[in-house]
Amino acid sequence: MRKIFILGGSDLQLDLILEAKKMFFYTIVLDISENCIGSKWCDKFLHVDIANKELVLQKAKEYKIDVILTSATELGNLTACFVGEKLGLNINSYQSALNTTDKILMKEILKEINIQNAKYNIIDESLKTTWEEFPCIVKPSDSSAGRGLSYCTSKEELNAAFTKAMKYSKNNKVLIEEYIKGLQFSCETISSNGLHQIVAINSEFIHDLPHIMETSHIIPAEIDIRTKDLIKNITPKLLDAFDIKYGACHIELRITSNFEIYVIEIASRTGGMRSEMINLAYGINYSQLLLLSSLNNLSTVRYSRYSKVICNFIIDYNAYKEYLQLKDNHKYIIFEPFTIPTVKVNFEAEHIGQSKGYYFILEVTK
Repeated sequence: MRKIFILGGSDLQLDLILEAKKMFFYTIVLDISENCIGSKWCDKFLHVDIANKELVLQKAKEYKIDVILTSATELGNLTACFVGEKLGLNINSYQSALNTTDKILMKEILKEINIQNAKYNIIDESLKTTWEEFPCIVKPSDSSAGRGLSYCTSKEELNAAFTKAMKYSKNNKVLIEEYIKGLQFSCETISSNGLHQIVAINSEFIHDLPHIMETSHIIPAEIDIRTKDLIKNITPKLLDAFDIKYGACHIELRITSNFEIYVIEIASRTGGMRSEMINLAYGINYSQLLLLSSLNNLSTVRYSRYSKVICNFIIDYNAYKEYLQLKDNHKYIIFEPFTIPTVKVNFEAEHIGQSKGYYFILEVTK
């Protein structure tokens, strides 16, 4: 029986854990939390901090694993690539994982291959007063899910934004960049032995300014042919530039009204909630594709259905009220991965990680 390490045992990794079990892997989950949901569904649970790369490598050698993967987490992806590369497994290089986690390295590579991304600078206490272009975005160079991100319209707002970003920065580096106005999309891909396929294009909807936070996702994307072609053309170039050989990638892009395409970021992992959305929309098991890629046995992706799927986040009380109304509307089927708690009127999340949950909407077809 093949042995797999899955790094992280939260709800974001649960689909991958269950699919590994269905594909007859001896499934070993590693997480710092002994009570994580993944610990209840795996064959073996290891109480290990997945940030400790050397310890995970030691355990991987001890268990003689065949595959190491994660889903929807930068920290897990960095360790998986570090360990997998050391063991000669089918996985991206550790440098590739670093390049798709650190936004500064990311922007340097985008500049090298002449792909548009927002003008930026790396700032500290002294440099933040020299920025002149507003509105702008201030964010940590190595965070995800909007943690530590701020939208600023003047120099007076930079102090608070810098302090907020530093709280979430692991490498103590903060980026300031121009704000790009446009529609936001993500492209979800799968690669095996350097061959790339687009699995889905997703519309991402953002809260009204100044709160730059995703409120909902839609697959398939609400998109015109010209925009779709722009995304399809740039995607393989990006994957090659970042030396993506195996696994999933999550690419975020903005398209302006003049059809200019800007790369927001690229992550060499699945996007959060994408496995479930892709399954509901197209009948494709994204986690299965990830596992087959790691076995170097991926074939052409085939779609068995076409349905519109929406993922909504409970980021404030209004989002909670909308959820309650939709539950009573029989035009839709609501899927709730977890029970959504009662939300107080004054609740407002700062980033997606603070949301009170999420749910999927599938339109009923006659």
